[in-house]
Amino acid sequence: MSTPYMFQIPTQIIYGRDSIQQLGEVSRKLGITKVQVITDPGVAGSGVLEKICEQLNKSRIPSVVFDQVEVNPTVQTADKAAQQYKDEACDGVIALGGGSPLDAGKAVGVLATNQGAATDYLGIDKVKIPSAPVIAIPTTAGTAAEITDVTVLLDPTRRAKIGLRSAYVAPRVALLDPVLTLGLPPVPTRDSGLDALTHAIESFICINAWAASDVLVLRAIELIGSYLRRAVYNGKDIEARDGMLTASLLAGMAFHNTKLTLVHAITGPLGGAFNLPHGAINAIILPHAMEFMLPGAVDKYAQIAVALGENVDGLSKRQAAEKAVTAVKQLSADVGLPAGLSYYGVTEEDILPLVNTIAGSFMVPLAPRVANADDILAVCKASLT
Repeated sequence: MSTPYMFQIPTQIIYGRDSIQQLGEVSRKLGITKVQVITDPGVAGSGVLEKICEQLNKSRIPSVVFDQVEVNPTVQTADKAAQQYKDEACDGVIALGGGSPLDAGKAVGVLATNQGAATDYLGIDKVKIPSAPVIAIPTTAGTAAEITDVTVLLDPTRRAKIGLRSAYVAPRVALLDPVLTLGLPPVPTRDSGLDALTHAIESFICINAWAASDVLVLRAIELIGSYLRRAVYNGKDIEARDGMLTASLLAGMAFHNTKLTLVHAITGPLGGAFNLPHGAINAIILPHAMEFMLPGAVDKYAQIAVALGENVDGLSKRQAAEKAVTAVKQLSADVGLPAGLSYYGVTEEDILPLVNTIAGSFMVPLAPRVANADDILAVCKASLT
């Protein structure tokens, strides 16, 4: 290695089928005596919340529930949940659900120990005091928000999704139980799984990637290629659910350290401006961004093709690399991803005002081929239909 690399996962990871049964013990070890469970209406009505409350009741840990988290959680929602936390004299958080409740829960952990509102901490390293104990329990396989040191919140006044990043943001414990993902409907299964694929591919081709991250994401890509179709079309397939949750975790462990590139540079501003589903728009843009970045990472694209099950025997490296893009397109089509951003009502006129913001993202220079404003507009236009 010509430059030093770092690798760190600050969160303790507990993984396994029925591992949720350890929730009471984990909470006790963290010193939690009353916990706030943060989730969304879908999870609250799915039966998963009841399982969490049952484990807390068994351990005689009182709990209060905040179940008003939106698809893209706002700074106002984080503030409202934090106020309930304080009013109810809680001393710990369980963030339960997909990326949105996990992000909201991490934000509440910060606001529990740091004075002020969520908007005060948007940005990098503005949190000065460690958060309250947060236990993150994902019910989707995609975001890996259960182990990352950033929470993304929507600020409606700025029409922007903004990261709150700090070493103090990462949950204390991530409890991953594949059984809790069995009830997830096909569309969020698809979108979260393709989000994990985007994380894995972007982490793999990022200029910060190295051996420790590469081994994680290549295995994640293999698992997604093997199990995403099965998880979407047979939601009770526990082997597929287990494989996808593992893939999401591995990709998260990698991109937590490498960071992401062009796709997420685009989808952050785009999703914030139009309140779009994050996983779906990542997946729509992914193959078009891959086509642009391919010349800068031909060898790695060839490895992605193999990891997704493509036969590259007898092909040149360039031909094998092109198979990676084809495989991503086919997987997305197989699981029913909408063909373009226009499905969500996005037009070229909507994209134009965002291009310069996207071009200024710290993630753009992390790509193997750096895009300028014209390149970004071309990728976005290709993603419309």
